[in-house]
Amino acid sequence: MKPLLPLLALLLLAACTSTERESSGRGLVETIPADIKGESSSTETVGETARNHAYVRRFYQKNGQYYVDVDYIQFLNGEAAVAAARRKGDAQEEVVQGDTVYSVFNDYYIVNDNPQVQTLRLDPEATLTFWRSGENGLERFPASPAKVQANVPKVLFLSPFVVETQQGIVTSLAEQYVP
Repeated sequence: MKPLLPLLALLLLAACTSTERESSGRGLVETIPADIKGESSSTETVGETARNHAYVRRFYQKNGQYYVDVDYIQFLNGEAAVAAARRKGDAQEEVVQGDTVYSVFNDYYIVNDNPQVQTLRLDPEATLTFWRSGENGLERFPASPAKVQANVPKVLFLSPFVVETQQGIVTSLAEQYVP
């Protein structure tokens, strides 16, 4: 029985060390999945399309052109969302079988570290896409800038949007589905 005692003590020590490291965040290596990296705010290369998440702060028409004021954000999910929420102290904690498990509500987390607003011009052929409840459940519907200007939906200023630009001009503005 005595030879098992050191082994049990070693296993107990290893289990405590693992939980401490996980709960304190020491040694945590954060990896952002490739599909999320493309959704983070980035700088567009001339001639290429940039795809970024943002909140729409204002939508208006001036001198026959449509403009949108956007506040770029990071819309994260999965491991990247949990890591960001942990850094900000917003992650939900739960102890499962002695280990601390972190999560975020509905598996997404929004980071807005720089609330700077940028004004962008909309391409005359830009498409705006929204979610709505239809006959077959949730569906997407497109709208032109003129249609949106005539009847601005409240969701335009509440939901995050995916903003696609080409050489600084908005070509697409699509409401991000938020569960």
